[in-house]
Amino acid sequence: MFSLIRFIIGMLVLISTEAIIMADSTTPKSEGRAIWVVRWDVTNCDQVKNAVAYAKKNNFNTLVVQVRGRGDAYYNSHFEPRAEALTDPSFDPLQCYIDEGHKAGLRIEAWMNTHYTWGSEELPKSPDHIVNKHPEWLMHTRDNAVTLTAGGQSEGAYTCPSNPEVKEHVRNCFLDVAKNYDVDGIHFDFVRYPSVDYCFCDGCLSRFKERMDKVTASDKIETLEAMKDRLAYTQAFPGEYDQFRRDQISDLVGQIYRGAHLIKPGISVSASVFPSYDDAYNHRFQDWKFWLRLGIVDELFPMIYAQDTDTFVTNCEDAVKSANGRQVWAGIGSWRIPVESAIEKIDKARELGVQGICLFSYGAATKDGTDDTYLAEIKKAVFQEPASIPEITWLKK
Repeated sequence: MFSLIRFIIGMLVLISTEAIIMADSTTPKSEGRAIWVVRWDVTNCDQVKNAVAYAKKNNFNTLVVQVRGRGDAYYNSHFEPRAEALTDPSFDPLQCYIDEGHKAGLRIEAWMNTHYTWGSEELPKSPDHIVNKHPEWLMHTRDNAVTLTAGGQSEGAYTCPSNPEVKEHVRNCFLDVAKNYDVDGIHFDFVRYPSVDYCFCDGCLSRFKERMDKVTASDKIETLEAMKDRLAYTQAFPGEYDQFRRDQISDLVGQIYRGAHLIKPGISVSASVFPSYDDAYNHRFQDWKFWLRLGIVDELFPMIYAQDTDTFVTNCEDAVKSANGRQVWAGIGSWRIPVESAIEKIDKARELGVQGICLFSYGAATKDGTDDTYLAEIKKAVFQEPASIPEITWLKK
């Protein structure tokens, strides 16, 4: 009798131990697993279906799909011209993503470039494109020139963040998507300045002068105006001008965040950001820690594309510590690292307490949609079981 009891107790201990080991080795039940899908990787609905199938098969649960590229629309926009790359007039990429993605149980976030508007000397074909219709909206250098192509400190043409008409237009574009599509989230990218060399258009300088004149002694104002130098105020108050630029970006993020939740209380608002806060704050005027403190983003996607894991950990840890209760989804540069490195970074990100990860990008990880071996290796190592989306508890459903 006692032998039987000892046997039963021994089996219960063994079963409990195995259960603990299995629990430790399984992947989290709730975890964001996303892939950024660049606009040129998907130009017909069959390609959308393929992206959805690859994600579902390999236990990803979110696609962040690019629908505003360079001031153009990969959806039916009320404010911007249709992208030139879309040749089938009946194809609505965003709607196809929503239909196919939701059918498969995936979450769809609409990825929209904010201020980066063009990147070629050849102008857009549509007369309604910002570059053609509103060239006065574009950022200017210190020399009062517009940059259209990549080089130096910019990827190309950006819209001026302090221009009220630009703010209204960009806000309209984002909220157009939130209002007219059943997306689960809207996602900021290029929500920043390209560098410290922008923007010095006449509008920026005038608006900054107006701000500073309210807090500057009259004799100082007279001295600056007598200089007849268009950059006099920015040179006299460099720190204040940096903050002026940060304020323009933060103001737009806040406007869109509040507007999106008025339209759809359960929608998430997320942002891709430079992972080094020092770089983001001082050189891009992208104060993402302020956004987190203010609660005007729901998910932060630091683009931690470093190849070495130590840098990845440093940036990821800073974002998690600064989250203020918001979610952090760590961006991983899968295009530039072997799958073993991506797996290592996912493990490290989990240890640091992120709510999700996001691979950049679908095209790179799948050889332009032809091979999901990279994703399958990640599934085998760290995504063995499906995971639900982490709940955003502060949003009303």
